[in-house]
Amino acid sequence: MKNILWSTGHDIKFNDIINSDNCYLFDSKGNRLTDLESGVWCTSVGHNNKRVNNIITTQINRITHTGFCYSNPQLDVTAHKILEITGVKDGKCEFLCSGSEAVEYGMRIARTISSKPLALTFSDSYFGAYGDAANRANKKWHIFNWLECNCKDSEKRCLGECESFRNIPFDKIGIFLFEPGSSSGLVRFPSTELIKKIYNKIKQNDGIVMANEITTGIGRTGKWFGYQHYNIQPDIVAMGKGLGNGYPVSATAVSKQLTNKLSQHPFHYSQSHQNDPLGAFVASEVIDIIFDDCLLEKCSQLGIYLKEKLQEMKNETSLLKEIRGRGLMLAIELKENAQQVCDELLEKGFIVAKRPNSEVLRLDPALTIEKSTLDLFINVFKDLIK
Repeated sequence: MKNILWSTGHDIKFNDIINSDNCYLFDSKGNRLTDLESGVWCTSVGHNNKRVNNIITTQINRITHTGFCYSNPQLDVTAHKILEITGVKDGKCEFLCSGSEAVEYGMRIARTISSKPLALTFSDSYFGAYGDAANRANKKWHIFNWLECNCKDSEKRCLGECESFRNIPFDKIGIFLFEPGSSSGLVRFPSTELIKKIYNKIKQNDGIVMANEITTGIGRTGKWFGYQHYNIQPDIVAMGKGLGNGYPVSATAVSKQLTNKLSQHPFHYSQSHQNDPLGAFVASEVIDIIFDDCLLEKCSQLGIYLKEKLQEMKNETSLLKEIRGRGLMLAIELKENAQQVCDELLEKGFIVAKRPNSEVLRLDPALTIEKSTLDLFINVFKDLIK
């Protein structure tokens, strides 16, 4: 990799991965690794998924890219599917290339429509590599630290009954950007009580609720989207990662109410790979696979199984501090030595994510992972932490 400017912030461990199958990666010598990260949390229906591959190879022989004045009917077909699973019925979609862009696009719409100066979000949220939400400039944002408050229920952390919550200037806030559980990779879930209170406050003031579902969406938590665990309906939903199963496509869904308001404002956004048909074909197939193979149910069941097994280990050792998770998005927080554990897992052929500046390991395997593969990991991890 002498010609590559490797600027991800992560050390490259293998530079000879040439093949894959579901949750397995293979190098040129045939050595196998088990990928419990799904790439960069993207391969929701597994590496080298044959249905996705067939869609790509079929469409690539027709048309992959369109321009600003001509399009492909698949965009409308896939948009309809996305609006159905998000609950944003009668709304509209835009197809983009990355999760960061989907969030930025949604925020640009929200800022265009909102008449109030501030957007609200949580201190531990992560929204992408650039743009308004990534920068979170003080003059435009109110950052709420829900992890540190004096609410009476410490287990759930903030319930919206503390002085910090009462000091939120809702009269100046027109947007709530909600990341439902990824917590910058640390997997922490705000209480339902807190989210409902914020949601109701925003809606009472005719504000906009946007969900960042780049990490928590497309079945990752056992539901189509993370906000569905809170029984709320956002006006804007940004999604990416798992939507393309490794192909670079993202989407932003916008409610009918907002698209009607947007038509009354000058709004312009254009880039070279906006609404490309190939991405729409891939996203459509990923959604169909999740439906056809009942992967939401499988994800929920396997997530419960894996979390229970990890919890059993926590009860048997002093090394594990906390197990957190929904569906197949789990965090293992250790009291110490997380990097050592991560390195030793890698030596034994298991790729997990070590979160920077923390003692947290994160698991995000493909929704198609087999229980037998999880059992292999459980047995190796159990032996290792002993």
